[in-house]
Amino acid sequence: MTYQQGPYGNYPSQPGYPAQPGYPVQPGYPVIPPPVKTNGLAVASLVLGLTGFITCGFTSLLAVVFGHVAMRQIRRDHTDGRGMAIAGLVLGWILTSLWIVYWTLVFAGVIAGIAGIGTQSADQSAGRGDTTLGQRVAGDHEVTFEAEGVGGANSAGNVTYNVGFDIKQETEVSLPYSKTVQAPEDTLTVSLWVQNADTAGVVKCRIKVDGKTVREAKSNGPYGVCRVETGSLDQ
Repeated sequence: MTYQQGPYGNYPSQPGYPAQPGYPVQPGYPVIPPPVKTNGLAVASLVLGLTGFITCGFTSLLAVVFGHVAMRQIRRDHTDGRGMAIAGLVLGWILTSLWIVYWTLVFAGVIAGIAGIGTQSADQSAGRGDTTLGQRVAGDHEVTFEAEGVGGANSAGNVTYNVGFDIKQETEVSLPYSKTVQAPEDTLTVSLWVQNADTAGVVKCRIKVDGKTVREAKSNGPYGVCRVETGSLDQ
């Protein structure tokens, strides 16, 4: 007895029947390797390196950090993205260095500006101090108020003077009296009032501008008031 191969195994062939052919062997499917994964930190490093141009270098340092971490992960996991990680590292280092230099110069300029302002303020304070010692500011005038008594007028009940809207008053003043102040060029009114505090005598009062008498008057009798006024410092 002979056997022939069939789809469900071997079976004896019947005499007089031809042997049945077997099914052909199907070829196997090809094995396709999985795609290589791109490292996410490498992509982030490249993006942060590019955006460092518009973020004043704040993202450049992150690009350097992410780039180094991505290179280690790529060597360990055999993932893709090495080129992007290297590009992010290069851009990060270059922009970080440039922005460090830039901010250093800006900081140095700010410190120099503050030091310059302090020096200028000190010079201005020194200049104001020199003015108080007798140097008159350009454009100002030296105004002197004077009062004197004769014939028994030895004191004034009050002395009132003004330079513009700045009004001053002194009481129980001995005569003669003198007061010198500074007045700016645009002063509109300068006046002096002196009241005799005695029961007799004459009180004389005057205003001087830069050493020159511009107004003068007198009052007679007890408690008389001597008053002078000028509306221009150029007279």
